[in-house]
Amino acid sequence: MILIVGAGAVGTILATHLAAAGRDVGLYARPKDVARFGGIGQVRTDFPDGRRPALTGPRPKLVTTLDLAGVEALVIGVKYPDLEPLLAQLPDPVPPGCTLVSTLNGVAPLRVLRAARPAARVVPMSVMMNGQLLGPLHARLATRAEIVLGDPDPSLVARFQGTGILVKVAHGEEAVWGKLLINLANAICALTRTTFKDLFLDRDLRRVYVAVLEETTGALDAARIRWKMPLVLPYGAYRWALLHGGPLPWWFAKYRNGVREGAYPSMVADVENGRLTEVEQLNGEVVRLGRETGFPTPANATLVDLIGAGRTPPKLAPAQLRARIGC
Repeated sequence: MILIVGAGAVGTILATHLAAAGRDVGLYARPKDVARFGGIGQVRTDFPDGRRPALTGPRPKLVTTLDLAGVEALVIGVKYPDLEPLLAQLPDPVPPGCTLVSTLNGVAPLRVLRAARPAARVVPMSVMMNGQLLGPLHARLATRAEIVLGDPDPSLVARFQGTGILVKVAHGEEAVWGKLLINLANAICALTRTTFKDLFLDRDLRRVYVAVLEETTGALDAARIRWKMPLVLPYGAYRWALLHGGPLPWWFAKYRNGVREGAYPSMVADVENGRLTEVEQLNGEVVRLGRETGFPTPANATLVDLIGAGRTPPKLAPAQLRARIGC
């Protein structure tokens, strides 16, 4: 069985595709979740702009304990602050036939999992899709459904293939770092309360994004860490398009990756609701890497400082943010 922990947008989208394909899938449910999900007979994912009928599948079986008996893959889809409480509920050691699959952004969750369960097999899953949760077990995709697994094991890959999700395989953590490069834009959108379309069309936002990317790729190269952005364009061409390509980056995101108008990173909603964000696990990771390598990362450090921890930062206009970054 594939057991999913976390019924947010990502968990719901994965559960829908797996259930609709007839896979043996379960959903971890706390007592309050049992009450919420018990009367729902199906899991549902809507597609961008209604271009396709909604995908539905039978509601996954609700699992109320995490002893992992009979679980071949535990897909972890919680937010980073919920990772430690989750680990406290997992058996130690993890049963040998169970793989821990982390969908969390950044490399910090992988470090936490491997330190807490050193004998367990931990595989990163880079979720290359954007979605919103519309209601219990009901989500909407804002892009095409795509994942990148950091392990080529055929049995693990086969669990997700044939479900309507595009499945790719990467070497270890290179895709995790590549996804982190994409996610570094989340803080930019959060501080300006803007969408992906705004990011790719506004000149000031694109300049800030390039400054952040240049710091990060420089720090990664200084640390000799392999990274690969999930794009068909090489990084140099992508950087040129951001600086000089006019609407090309937006057209690329819209027509190649299926990003719909109005789509935005979840960090935008986090700051608007005063929730903890992933900025420390994303831009903060770059700052830590910069300290270790001696490579300067002032743009990323400024984004971390502006968002802060557990508070709602003031909204900045794109030009104001660019001035604060100094690029």
